Amino acid sequence: MAGSGGRDRAVKLAVRDVRIGYRERRNGRFFAAVQNLSFEIKDNEFIAIVGPSGCGKTTFLSAVAGLIEIASGSLELNGHAIQGPGPDRSLVFQQHSLFPWRTVTANVGFGLEAQGRLDEHGRRRVSDLIELVGLNGKEGKYPRELSGGMSQRVNLARALATDPDLLLLDEPFAALDAQTREVMQEELTRVWQADSASGGKTALFITHDVPEAVYLADRVLVFSASPGRLVESVDIDLPRPRDPGVKRSKEFAELNDHVLGLVMQQAAISRGGAR
Repeated sequence: MAGSGGRDRAVKLAVRDVRIGYRERRNGRFFAAVQNLSFEIKDNEFIAIVGPSGCGKTTFLSAVAGLIEIASGSLELNGHAIQGPGPDRSLVFQQHSLFPWRTVTANVGFGLEAQGRLDEHGRRRVSDLIELVGLNGKEGKYPRELSGGMSQRVNLARALATDPDLLLLDEPFAALDAQTREVMQEELTRVWQADSASGGKTALFITHDVPEAVYLADRVLVFSASPGRLVESVDIDLPRPRDPGVKRSKEFAELNDHVLGLVMQQAAISRGGAR
């Protein structure tokens, strides 16, 4: 399922000339975090966004989640304008954000419970997802009894439980140690491909780690220095399913070097370097 293979699929998320920012209180001047941003994400694509620090990646993800409004342009999910949070999207944060008083099972089932869908089918889905993320035997554990990696597995299962149209991931592995992060990257590709509820999920993944983006994604979108614009959409034509061995391939190295070069160029611009 490489990036080029998504061209014949239906459009899941349409981003057209989007501008996001805020107005300063003192003088009323508008500060743009994202400007003139346009692209499309196809059904069942895994998209990663990278760019220099402060380029508006998380701001954009927050707008897709419906947590902040866009200043102009249009942002449409399944052909409908995004006007706030909704059950068609699930968000996975950098910190696990689990409820400390709930067990693994209760945390995974929270979204379904809130939607009044924790019936027999819902409980079976919760059980299946706990198995899918490799937490069998941990169902009755509380967050304080879990490692960082285990907590993020619970977070991922909770996000998938409601069967969202779009899975939003905001640097979910940034707080993990290097070894656990490698394991979780592999787990995410496995879980994303194996979730059979809808034959796969459309995912939007924010990261500052270029090798992580190349390993996970069908396409990598490189944002410019602030205000964030799309510099390039890079197809990741690496076969799926992927295992960590692909990171040692010539093809991976070439893609990684290309994306990293684009990011470094934009980072130099953000520091006031040559354009």
